[in-house]
Amino acid sequence: MSDAAGVRRILLVALDNLGDLVFASALTPALRAHYPEASIDVWCKQYTAPIARLVPHVRTVIAADPFWAVPSGHPRPPVTPFMRSIAAVRRSHYDLAVLSQAPWRCAAAVYAAGIPRRVGFARRHNERFLTDVVVAEDAGRPVVQEQARLLAPLGITSAETRYRLDVAALEDRRRAVSGQLPDRFVAFHPFAGARNRCVPLTEWSQVAFALESRRIPVLWIGTTSELNELRFSHTHPKGVYVDQIGDGSLATTAAALSLAAAFAGHDSGPLHVAGALGVPVLGVYTPGQPARTFPQGVGTSRMIARPSPSDVDAGTILRELEALGLFSVA
Repeated sequence: MSDAAGVRRILLVALDNLGDLVFASALTPALRAHYPEASIDVWCKQYTAPIARLVPHVRTVIAADPFWAVPSGHPRPPVTPFMRSIAAVRRSHYDLAVLSQAPWRCAAAVYAAGIPRRVGFARRHNERFLTDVVVAEDAGRPVVQEQARLLAPLGITSAETRYRLDVAALEDRRRAVSGQLPDRFVAFHPFAGARNRCVPLTEWSQVAFALESRRIPVLWIGTTSELNELRFSHTHPKGVYVDQIGDGSLATTAAALSLAAAFAGHDSGPLHVAGALGVPVLGVYTPGQPARTFPQGVGTSRMIARPSPSDVDAGTILRELEALGLFSVA
């Protein structure tokens, strides 16, 4: 099936977390260029679906939570919705699936959906479910460069080193939320899945107070439970809290992020969404995998990489924000 004319329907499989989906968005421009007549769909988790709809050239999103993926502190997803999504994929008669992540259960689900050509990375016995097996990712290399290797079996050499999302698809939401936001603001996401790698909220609050004194308000990004930590803290930093904007959905959060003058936050989904929307970003890795998951979006970027959260204070973050060149915080 090397002939591009034989591929009419492509499925990008991104059944992982938000940041991983954003990284996978770098694959679709090259797929569209090589298969100009083919439609491209995405299979993703329920919560990432609003962002999947922003991936360039994507027509349809199939969303369901894999029953094997259980976030810490959450109940296991039911099996039935995901099995229904396999059936929906099977009914769509895809010619080609590109798996951006490597768990064997993901490869098995694509096999069960009857897609004849299945390209993915080698990992833990998933080779039996793939038709084209790519050498496993190198954890020391940038994610976008590594994922580009998934296209080699298709005869595609991709020079794309940036991920991107379609800002134009957010235009209606951008108009709706713009009236609830300051004319010029910076977005902060001081949270991450592992809280022991986060700079203390007291330091982020100090940065917010410093910016507020210069008439640069902050939009705080996070879940309601995360943001409540700030709201109910003794510092209670000023600013706008994203769960009070519009309908509080992830799509609304993306629209608000796209209007920010800059973004600062830990290595997590919102950082990569902001960078993919062209917003200048400051990524904080304390620690993390900065050589692998540094900001790779179309926006300009800076990075703080330290062994421990205690190695970063408010002054460090302020200096890096200034270095983005958008405003002076001296």
